Amino acid sequence: MNSKILFNILFYVFAIILAIYFTVSIFSSSVFTQTISSSIVEVSSVDDYIVIDGIALRNETLLMADSSFQSIRYLPEDGSRIAKNSIYAYYNEQGISNDQTVKLAALNRKMTRLNDTIGKSTQYDIFTVEQNIKESIISYLNRSYADEFSVSSKEFEQVQSAFDQRLLQQEGPAYIKDVVKSLKSEISQIYSESGLSEKILYAPSAGYFYSKADGYEYINMNDYETPTVSSFRTLMEQKQENISNLCVGKIQHYSYWAFLSLVPSEYVSDLYVGKTVYLEFTIPDVGSKKISTTVEYISRAQDGQNVVRFRCGTLTADLFGLRKESPHMILKTYTGLEVNNEALRVVDGQTGVYVISAQRIIFKPVDVVYVSDEFSLVSSKANTGDRVLKAKDEIIIGGKDLFDGKIVNVTKYD
Repeated sequence: MNSKILFNILFYVFAIILAIYFTVSIFSSSVFTQTISSSIVEVSSVDDYIVIDGIALRNETLLMADSSFQSIRYLPEDGSRIAKNSIYAYYNEQGISNDQTVKLAALNRKMTRLNDTIGKSTQYDIFTVEQNIKESIISYLNRSYADEFSVSSKEFEQVQSAFDQRLLQQEGPAYIKDVVKSLKSEISQIYSESGLSEKILYAPSAGYFYSKADGYEYINMNDYETPTVSSFRTLMEQKQENISNLCVGKIQHYSYWAFLSLVPSEYVSDLYVGKTVYLEFTIPDVGSKKISTTVEYISRAQDGQNVVRFRCGTLTADLFGLRKESPHMILKTYTGLEVNNEALRVVDGQTGVYVISAQRIIFKPVDVVYVSDEFSLVSSKANTGDRVLKAKDEIIIGGKDLFDGKIVNVTKYD
């Protein structure tokens, strides 16, 4: 047999084998492979916690108007720091509509902001002004996206201040002063139309302002620096005092507050003075909020419980309303890659998941960090190579007779 005939035979045999391979691959992928579901791996975290009952304590002074009033407008926002003898509110013995109250508050905020802009000694060039605008907008959007609404309003004021700086840079101080004069005129117009005669309220001391009161302001946190289990129980039984109709809010004097709680002694063994502990509170109209605290004091045990005093330096407006609460005390936080429990399987003695890559599957071994009824948090057991499980990997949910290299059809979850 000459070489040309041999070459032709080998060529046709190779072509037939290649055709059979592609035919089987296409046919098997469309007929024999099972249709399965998949999900995307995401980084997630889960808290292990206990629920504790306690009370928030502060050093506070109630704020009072000099006489009864029909309306009041505040200059600072809740949670803002105010100076001693500064003006914090105007009130009227006569009535005023809600629309007028809102308009007056907005006009006064704008006037104060513009006066601050004129009073600043630093004048920025146009490049710095534009950069400040950009950064303030990004900061505001990030706060809003994170649902930090009590802080985002302040961020929005910073956005407006940044635009005021550009207006000052473009038009000059004289123009800003004319705008302020116009604002004063609008305020006077509202007073004239409503027959208003506003009275001024001055802060009796420096501190952090809050426009509401709950009747527990008489309890001073300095009186409970070293509470016992018995004194804590007595504290929790104390009743709210009646709030005077002249009360217009309160001032918290310190930049921190305390949360006293009973903690089962079995969990106290892991605590010590100075340790950072996260407490998660449920706040109306806000949702759950996790804040960092420091263990400040631990009492002696009594009846299998200890009083723990937590110190907190977070002063957002929504936290000023906390008093008798049942927060989650976070014991431990587990972080890992979240996978559906039905995606976990054991292959050759190793726990892992099947990951889809170009319609073929590859087994990736994992270590299980945390298990719940529906999902698990895992970490990759492989350190390098294509066996490393990563966020955004597409893993197979359920299925059977799976193996490395198998071709699969996938139905993705919505």
